[in-house]
Amino acid sequence: MDPLKRGADSKPGLPKRTAGRPRSEKTRRAILKSAFRLLRENGFAGVSMQQIVTDAGVSTASVYRWWKNKHEILLEAYLESMGELLPSRNRLTALKRLREYTVRVAAFLQSENGRVFLKLLMAIQEERELYDAFYEKVFQPRRAEGCEVVREAMAAGDLPSTVDPDFVIDLLMGPQILRALLGKEVTPDLAARIFDYVVRK
Repeated sequence: MDPLKRGADSKPGLPKRTAGRPRSEKTRRAILKSAFRLLRENGFAGVSMQQIVTDAGVSTASVYRWWKNKHEILLEAYLESMGELLPSRNRLTALKRLREYTVRVAAFLQSENGRVFLKLLMAIQEERELYDAFYEKVFQPRRAEGCEVVREAMAAGDLPSTVDPDFVIDLLMGPQILRALLGKEVTPDLAARIFDYVVRK
């Protein structure tokens, strides 16, 4: 995803290859910033590669240097803007981390990034290529994080060994995402109540 690390050419007599790299990274970030803003304002279907080029004030070649289509650039723009949802291991037990993770999802869904996430969820229903990329780059990594915390809680004896981690994550996240998609309020208090009902600790 990132450009090649900068470094000088080791062969004598040739110009160093570091020239222009900082500007290239600045250009890449400017493109992602424009792409995310357009995605936030217009939704996936309302954004074109040409709009991104124009908004970022760059050449078409600059955009296609890093991304082959708008699916790639919009997903990367979204991922670069996403914050961390999973609490650190340092201060909480696995079960408390899972509870806080559930609560953070509620706050996320009400945030700007959360609203973009919901737009992407709607867009993937009609765009198979976007669906595949979203599943690989967004859904699977986030799902794996949550499932790992469930397994840690199981190992600590805080959850039964018969628990299905995927099913637990579905029970904790599904109601929140569904409410958000329907335009219903999703609050940290609601998320905490969902967790307490599912886990019953």
